[in-house]
Parts: sequence; C-alpha cells; structure tokens
Amino acid sequence: MRSGLSLLAVLCLCAGAAPAHAGPLNVCLVSGSFEYKSDTALGIFKDWLEKNFDVNCTLLCALGWDNVPGLESLDSCDAALFFTRRLELKGGQLDRIKKYCNSGKPLVAVRTASHGFQKWLAFDKEVLGGDYNGHFDEGPTIETFVMPDGRGHPVLEQVETFRSRYSLYKNADIAKDATVLMTGRTPDSGGRQPIAWTRMHNGGRVFYTSLGGVGDFENSAFCRMIANALFWTAARAVVRKELPMPTPRSAKSGTLHLVMRTRLVDTSDSVPGKKITREWPSAETAVIVCDMWDKHWCDFSTAGVEALAPKVDDLLKKARAAGVLVIHCPSETLGFYQDSVQRRRMQTAPMADPPAPKEVKEPPLPIHDKDGGCPGNEKFYKAWTRQHPAIAIADEDGISEEGREIYNYFRQHGIQNVIYVGVHTNMCVLGRSFGIRQMTRWGFNCALVRDLTDTMYNPAYPPKVSHNEGTELVVKHIEKYWCPSLTSADMAAGLPAAGGGK
Repeated sequence: MRSGLSLLAVLCLCAGAAPAHAGPLNVCLVSGSFEYKSDTALGIFKDWLEKNFDVNCTLLCALGWDNVPGLESLDSCDAALFFTRRLELKGGQLDRIKKYCNSGKPLVAVRTASHGFQKWLAFDKEVLGGDYNGHFDEGPTIETFVMPDGRGHPVLEQVETFRSRYSLYKNADIAKDATVLMTGRTPDSGGRQPIAWTRMHNGGRVFYTSLGGVGDFENSAFCRMIANALFWTAARAVVRKELPMPTPRSAKSGTLHLVMRTRLVDTSDSVPGKKITREWPSAETAVIVCDMWDKHWCDFSTAGVEALAPKVDDLLKKARAAGVLVIHCPSETLGFYQDSVQRRRMQTAPMADPPAPKEVKEPPLPIHDKDGGCPGNEKFYKAWTRQHPAIAIADEDGISEEGREIYNYFRQHGIQNVIYVGVHTNMCVLGRSFGIRQMTRWGFNCALVRDLTDTMYNPAYPPKVSHNEGTELVVKHIEKYWCPSLTSADMAAGLPAAGGGK
C-alpha cells in the first residue's frame, strides 16, 4: 500500500510540473488600445521578448474599432496576450476571441484589456476575475508591493522592484479564487489596490495586470514579469537566451586640465574661493550622475531636474568623447535597467576591499532641510521610476546605486578621480553610498559641478535665503570640508577634445 501511495505521489508531481517542450514559445500579441498606444507598447515588447527569450511573436494590430485582422493565429499559438480597449468587435472575430478565452488556453491580459471588448464587458469578471471600476487621477506614480503569494511565484521570479507612471486602476473586489501577486498605491488612493493576479478559468491559467503603458514596456522589470507570465500560463519552463557579455573598457589617453574652486575651513563664506588647477588623466576619471530621476515627489524638484537634464546630457557626451567614464546612479529604480549591459558591467566587477575610511570632521549643513526641503505642500512618496530620459545612457556606461559595487569597478579600471553632477546636493550627492562623503573617505579625488546640481531647500526655513542662495551655501560647505567644485563650462573647456587638456 505504501509503495502504491509513493507511486501516486510521483505521478501527481510529474503532472504538476512544467512539461518539456522543444522549440520556441509561440505567442500571439493582440493590440487594440489606441489611448495607450498599444501598437507601440507591444512592438517594444515583441522586440525585447524575441531578443531575450526563446519566443516567436505574432503581433496583431486593430485597424479601427471593429477589425483585428489575423485572429486565426489564436488557433495555433501557445499563449496569447491581449492589450485592447473597448473594441467593437462582433461576429466571427469576437466569437474567435471568446472561443480562445473560454477554452482554457494560456491567457495574459494587460491594462485596458479588463474593458477590452465593448460587446463582451463580462470578460473582466468571467475570465480575468477582475472588478474594474475606473481609475484614480493621473499624475502620482504607482508604488508596487509584492504580496505574500507573490514571493517565490514563477511570474515574479527575478523581477526587481519597479513603479509605474500611469493611473492606478480600481479593482477592490476581484474574484475570490484569484491570487494577488502585487498591489499598488498612490498618495491619493487611500490604500492599496490589486494590480497583478493569477487565476484559473475553465482549467487554463490566466494572468492580469492593470499596469502597462508604453513607459512600463520600456521597463525591463515589468517586461520580465510579462515574459514570465506568458511561460507560466503556458506551463512552460522559462527559456532565456544567453545575455551578451559586457565589452571591456577601452581607455583613452589624454588629460583633463581643470580649473576648480576650493575654500579653507576657517574662512568666511563671504571670502571668494581659492582657484586651483588639477591635471586628471581621462583614463583615471569618472563622472557620477546622482539621482537625476524622471519624477520627484516634490514638483519644484521635478521641474529643477527637468531643466538640468539636457545640460547634464550635453556635458556627458563631451566627457565620453574625451575618454571619461560615466556611471549613472538613479537610486531605487534599477529594476528598470535589470539585465542591461550597463547594469551587468557593474555587477560583474571583481570584489576589491576598500581602505579604512578617512576621518573627516564636518559641522552641520548651513541650511535647514529636516522638513524634506520642498517649498510646496506635496506628500513624500517614492515617485521615481527611472533616470530622466533626456540623459542618454551609452553602451559603454555603467548603472549602479551601490557604493561598494562602484568602488569595485573603479578599482578594476584604475579610476582615481570622480566628478559629480545631479541632485540633491545636501542629501543624495553628499550622502549616498556612492556620494561625495563616502568616495572621499575611500581616498578618491572628488569634485562637484556646481551649476549642474541643486538642493532640497525651502526658503521658509533658516537661513531664510533664496533657493539658489541655499544651494550656493551647500556648495561652499562642500568646498570647505569635502572637495573642490567647478562649472560645467570649466569642465568642458578642460577636456582633451576641447583643447584644454593634453
């Protein structure tokens, strides 16, 4: 009897395991959400999916509200993804979609697919198990949270944290048999809403997420979730293609001739700074771009980054051309860049032990920023999803948020000098694990580009000066206790390509 039970257990385990399949997963992508530019979004996803996984995709695009040519592809695909919105399909086309969805075949649905077919609005409750009741206002970023049932679930395997810039859907009363993998909230949502879940329908696996704007499909972590969902609904093991190895850095000769400003600790801020010059080899110099996010919880700060971003990008182009290394550090958004060559370049640098940190005595900052530093009344929340898109990330750049990781890479490539651009001077630029304080303590020669930075400072608080004056006070503080500063014009003029170097 015991041996019979053991055999039965083995058979059950085998029945529940993902079957082995030869050949790629054949996916049918059905696009018809004009408001969300689903053709563009699914075009991005198709290219990403076929590049990174053993998948063949067929993309079907709606030609108007009542026609999606090629739906016969549903008859032979291994899994289907719907991204439609209130299409007026009827007759044979709607019947074919109903047949697929009710047959127990693998189904993934995205965003407006919950109300994807105007003549079959019951699709949301009957198939997806959803409860779409409109959405909260546009504007606030959606913060995402993995639920207990999501931890360890194949759909979220190797999916790093990400956020979305699109409105949060109201789905409070989803089906009892649905398994919620993720929830989301905004400052105005009054709590969390389900944003990703699975369920069974007529014996088939279903996955739905209310996220899915074009910007989400530019996010590697979001795309990985959808890719996992396609394989999971098809009961197939995920088959990834081998990632290309990061190319070695090709160091350039040349020297930066940089004019900087510094200050003695015991001098008054009213005394002009002292001019110094530094000769830094291009091959030993890097620029760190600190937290130049696409969005900030403070609208004033978002506008400030918006103004700085094109100027930062222009300087980075010139620095790269001169052989200066560029490291992008958009903290807490690395899921957006997961598996990118720039991210893996940093992760694969060999470990290096930093020296004992130098002791530096520093008094309090000259501005009050304990209130968060925002001159508006916005509530704090994590609004950022990626680095500002106006700042290009080149193939040879790096992406990180970890000081030790960056230290490893710098030691691997002989970097001695670190130039900072980005925000906010009094917080992240100084205080991050890759910031000026830590890198100076580890023995690097640091410098701040003072016209490509900003502070979180509210002029209503001491010392009650203008915002720009508050930034200048922090810059002077850094010049006294941590490192010199320079302007972007001085840096550009000192690059070898500009004739200012050697």
